[in-house]
Amino acid sequence: MSEAERDAVGVRRRLPLTWEEARGALEGDEAMKGLLGGLVEGFLGAGGILDELMGAPASEAGRVQMLVENY
Repeated sequence: MSEAERDAVGVRRRLPLTWEEARGALEGDEAMKGLLGGLVEGFLGAGGILDELMGAPASEAGRVQMLVENY
């Protein structure tokens, strides 16, 4: 969509392109924290633990491959 098309339908922000961007956006979104409460912290914490335990690859493609192989 062009910027004009996005404006016409009220789209103001793009979705995050990586897991790190998505986690950062969720962590900084007070509205979502208000709606979901402790679930946000639990989700972010679990994701961090998973990364540590599985030795998460540095690249997004590597992360996707790891998840496909394990799940």
